Amino acid sequence: MDYFITAKEEVLREVAASVKAKIINYMRIKNIDNDPSNPLEVLLSMVGSISRSLIQNPDFTMEDLEKISAKLSLANDYIDEVIEVND
Repeated sequence: MDYFITAKEEVLREVAASVKAKIINYMRIKNIDNDPSNPLEVLLSMVGSISRSLIQNPDFTMEDLEKISAKLSLANDYIDEVIEVND
């Protein structure tokens, strides 16, 4: 087991949880219904899938984790922009 990979996975699980919480909180505040075609619901589903994979898949490489990190960064930037534009 590679300590750096394990540490990176833990950090990414925390980032995913933070992004999910931010999306859910925004959707609650704005009374946005759970609609599978809503872009925020799609984003939430994507982040949830990433989060589950970080828990269930023990065979990530550092390259895999860098890709996941980039996806979570984009998701976080997107929800931040949505919040900024709409508040």
